[in-house]
Amino acid sequence: MPQTAKSGVVASISASVIFGLISLLTSELSAFTSEVVAAWRVVCIVALMAVFFTGHRDWEMIGRLIRRIVRDPRRLLVLLGCSMMVTAQIWVFIWGPMHGHALDVSLGYFLMPLVVVAAGRFLFKDRLDRWQWAAVALAAVAVIIEALIVGGFSWPTALVGFGYPIYFAVRRAADMDDVRVFWLEMLLATPFAVWLLLQSDVAGALAHQPGSAWWSFVALGVLSGVAMMLYILASGRLNLTVFGMLSYLEPVLLFAAALLLGEQLLTSDLFVYTVIAAALACMLISGLLPLLRRGRAARRLR
Repeated sequence: MPQTAKSGVVASISASVIFGLISLLTSELSAFTSEVVAAWRVVCIVALMAVFFTGHRDWEMIGRLIRRIVRDPRRLLVLLGCSMMVTAQIWVFIWGPMHGHALDVSLGYFLMPLVVVAAGRFLFKDRLDRWQWAAVALAAVAVIIEALIVGGFSWPTALVGFGYPIYFAVRRAADMDDVRVFWLEMLLATPFAVWLLLQSDVAGALAHQPGSAWWSFVALGVLSGVAMMLYILASGRLNLTVFGMLSYLEPVLLFAAALLLGEQLLTSDLFVYTVIAAALACMLISGLLPLLRRGRAARRLR
């Protein structure tokens, strides 16, 4: 595997683990609305990425990127649209656990890799092996089961499951699949985020909460910045198929976090998650088989 792809895999797995931790931290922040917590995430993401760019001396490149976008109205529209799409994802990720819909958000993240893989295959001509095709088929069965039993997806599930793939596909089609572009997307959302924070009197609210709430608030902001950087970095270094496969780890962790937060698993949910688990197993087999083959080939050469 090329070094770039390896770093993309590490970034994707690390981001998924951090997102699971963030979901758990929301239980400590009941004093705030989901909008305020999401605004705090946006501000921290922008600040931490600015520090990262300073350390890597990326500001000249960011300046060139801004000039390139400003000169092309179509790219400017893509930037504005992607800013709104990813900000909505940041908000619903917080809104779900805080309002008893963590399982709905988790199911959206289970659905999202299926849609990403399908987009990679049919829009960007990524190749699938038979195990990956089996995983896509099983995930499609899970989608059908959910639609038949529940009568369709809840809006948080649909927003995550279909919104993120559209976001990634649009960025790639516009040749704007870059971590610096993501920072610009967040920068566009920052004025509104700052306004929300100023209106909410965050310091005053934290003063009346246990010490753990303060640390959770700070940790959530820091982890959000790190996780989103890793997630966008992974999306740019992996093709959509591999990125979609690795994205299955995140909903597994979000599902576990939802159960730890006290949400109940319904019978219909159990059917869907069982089929999704089978799809995940196919994805894992697809990833492990090449490693096993290389291992056998290496032993024969000894």
